[in-house]
Amino acid sequence: MSQYVRPGANATTYVNDVISITTPSGTASFGTGGTTEAVVQDLAYAHNQGTSSATWTIVHNLDFFPNVTVVDSAGTIVEGEIVYTSRNQIVLTFSAAFSGKAYLS
Repeated sequence: MSQYVRPGANATTYVNDVISITTPSGTASFGTGGTTEAVVQDLAYAHNQGTSSATWTIVHNLDFFPNVTVVDSAGTIVEGEIVYTSRNQIVLTFSAAFSGKAYLS
């Protein structure tokens, strides 16, 4: 069994294949056997930028520094500058204004 844990989190594996991940904002348990209660923390966020802009400010509240993929309204991947202003907000800057989506994980 593989465990993928983001930096700053702790993982514990139990006998019945339950993984418990504890972070500053909560605990999540995942399992294939036994009875488990889970408090699930979001590990991804999708931002919809409906108004064309060359600067996108995104408050994601993930409590970590996520990977970012941006696509324009046609679905084409767009590259730009990413500034992590905190563990819960990023600012994306592009060479031209456009609308689209940002996927954070």
